[in-house]
Amino acid sequence: MNLIGSTVSFHLLPQGRDAFKEIAPGKEVLEGFVVDENHLGVWLSLPELGSANEVVLLKWEQFSTATLDYEPGAPAGERLPVGFRR
Repeated sequence: MNLIGSTVSFHLLPQGRDAFKEIAPGKEVLEGFVVDENHLGVWLSLPELGSANEVVLLKWEQFSTATLDYEPGAPAGERLPVGFRR
């Protein structure tokens, strides 16, 4: 699943809590806006940073679970009507 463009809650593992102890001390869940993702992990914009221009890398091995609100699109076999209305 592509997480880019979503606000996601990440349940941190001990190494993730340790890595983010200065940015989010004592937090087991880190919520942020996913700006990008790659083979290293997800790049997040966090409210704790105070700037929308700063992002941090949360590595794949630093969290156990990601939770987000998801609304599926139309099923693959179902098509929306196309045309003009009068």
